Amino acid sequence: MAKIKYVTPQGRAKYPWLNKPDTQFSADGVYSTYLIMGQEEAAEFKQSIKDLAIEEFGAKAKYSVPIETDEETGDLVAKFKSNYLPTFVDSTGEVVTYAPALFAGSMLACGGEAVTYTVQGKKGVSLRLNFVQIIDPVGTSSGGGNPFGTVEGGFVKADAPAAPTQAAPAATDGDDDDFDF
Repeated sequence: MAKIKYVTPQGRAKYPWLNKPDTQFSADGVYSTYLIMGQEEAAEFKQSIKDLAIEEFGAKAKYSVPIETDEETGDLVAKFKSNYLPTFVDSTGEVVTYAPALFAGSMLACGGEAVTYTVQGKKGVSLRLNFVQIIDPVGTSSGGGNPFGTVEGGFVKADAPAAPTQAAPAATDGDDDDFDF
């Protein structure tokens, strides 16, 4: 089993399970995230993972890596996971004792170990997640301000009608036979 340490370039989180573990398929839970990175920025990272796999399995071997290219955007999408809560650091590299809520779209960088494996004849590389650098967190907006900006030419609310200045006429005790349903 070969392994190397890695640090990714900045990317946008997709399906992050970083504040609490995902227990859907594991009772103990798994911390994970996909990270969407620009092709150019992530070229060196992708090449180091490929070099690790070739060194361990050979150039002609079939193996899987948790890195794909998004066909629409051309960005690289890598999956990182860990059975343990990763260490969080802020944009200056200082350890954060309590991480803010991290939702999809958060700008992050990931660090850890890339480890080769062979299980039941299948070969591949796993990206173990040890560190998460929080660059620009995206959290919930429930309790925050209005998340929208102005859109030119869109709907504009009308002012509320003025409150009546006199009371509505009182109902009469008269005959309501002229009322039509």
